[in-house]
Amino acid sequence: MLNRYTLINLILIPILILVQVFVFNNIYFFHKYNPIIYIIWIIFYPYDKSHKYLFFIFSFLLGFGVDCFMDTGGVNAFSSVLISYIRNTVIRYISDLDREMKLLNFSDLNFLQLLLYIVIIILTHHLSLFILESFKITMILDVAEDALITSVFSFLFIMIIYAFFKNKIK
Repeated sequence: MLNRYTLINLILIPILILVQVFVFNNIYFFHKYNPIIYIIWIIFYPYDKSHKYLFFIFSFLLGFGVDCFMDTGGVNAFSSVLISYIRNTVIRYISDLDREMKLLNFSDLNFLQLLLYIVIIILTHHLSLFILESFKITMILDVAEDALITSVFSFLFIMIIYAFFKNKIK
């Protein structure tokens, strides 16, 4: 039997996929850059060491769902699993939290630590996504530029969404 938390995530993940594909993929800044917000689930997933593998599976399904709609061949799935793998290391690196953290509450981070964490995760996701999409070393500057500009727009939208749901995320 599924517990309540797993059931909520099984409902939330398809909603995020649909919102990304049908809303945010149709918002373009400068006719080129669209915000990627589906990763907000990975960014703010409450860490519980006992659910580590379930978190990786859900992260994969989130990226894979976006890949299925966008026909992108697994790059979103890879980038989603990558950031889900590194996020706890990033949190431990930027904060003074216990190295063997078993549970994480985002209220344990101060505002600057939270911003730095979000920026690092978004940049990592977008760089890996755009590098895998182009797969040409000659386009590295274009890829870096696209990733950086898209990261700015993604960050802005993620922070707006965070502001609306801040009490539920903590």
